Amino acid sequence: MLNKKFKEVMKNLEGNLENKKDLNYAKSQITELTMEYLNELEKLETVYKQKIMLFENRLNDLETEVQKLDNEIFQDSEIEQDADLEPIQCPYCNTHFFIEFDSSKKEMKCPDCKNIIELDWGNFEDDM
Repeated sequence: MLNKKFKEVMKNLEGNLENKKDLNYAKSQITELTMEYLNELEKLETVYKQKIMLFENRLNDLETEVQKLDNEIFQDSEIEQDADLEPIQCPYCNTHFFIEFDSSKKEMKCPDCKNIIELDWGNFEDDM
């Protein structure tokens, strides 16, 4: 498109300027301006290619981090599924947490307020 327009402008100059010296001067100025414009476009293209490469690298890094987080979450959920965890609410500070079911364990210390909590596992055979 630019090449076609350039040739059209040059042809118009030839048709409208009779003095060869003026015609050659006008052509050289337009050619110089066009070359400068193309050089600037090339510089911009280089800058944008570098930015695109930088953003692609950042995106790859983010995808790697998300994958690591996904793996951590997935592995944590597998551990939770394997363990028989029971929800606990501290009667002193209302902190919610999970502990592994152990019917021999009668009390534990709250991880938040450090008070001793008496554990009543109840009779789970009635639930079945």
